[in-house]
Amino acid sequence: HLTGDIHAITAANNLLAAQVDTRVFHEATQSDSDLYNRLVPKKQGVRKFSNIQLRRLQKLGITKTDPDSLTPDEIKRFARLDIDPATITWERVVDTNDRFLRKITIGQSSTEKGHTRETSFSITVASEIMAILALANDCQDMKDRLGKIVVALNREGVPVTADDLGATGAMAILLKDAIKPTLMQTLEGTPVLVHAGP
Repeated sequence: HLTGDIHAITAANNLLAAQVDTRVFHEATQSDSDLYNRLVPKKQGVRKFSNIQLRRLQKLGITKTDPDSLTPDEIKRFARLDIDPATITWERVVDTNDRFLRKITIGQSSTEKGHTRETSFSITVASEIMAILALANDCQDMKDRLGKIVVALNREGVPVTADDLGATGAMAILLKDAIKPTLMQTLEGTPVLVHAGP
């Protein structure tokens, strides 16, 4: 729980990986309206876009802010990332150099309805999130950098980011304490701030 807070990086990285696979699964098994209802549910009879959803709408060139005013085409564009599973580059990580995880098949459970794919694990310190943690100036800068992570391409070749998945805030919360440097001391007793990974 000192140098690099590797447990936090592992959790944030694998959260994003899980969101990628979950999104591909739900898009393959649900209609546009069902997806939209999951993404923008009615709470006490009212729908409301979150800030990250408003950013996605802006990215798509949709200027509407009332969730009930979107056309069926706009609902489809908003709800479907249309990730091409063959282009998913985001890997899960583990803090162990385990050669038998270098190539694995995921989604073999019957509940995944045949949505399997080959992927792999990397060692945690190789995660892009480790680099982001080390380079970020503050929490907002870290959040901005996390949102720009490209995880795959859609079927038209357009990059899909962590922000598109709505994962940015959750990853930032997992890393909010890891961004703080740790006060330690050298063998000679001199104070030193230690931050980020190896």
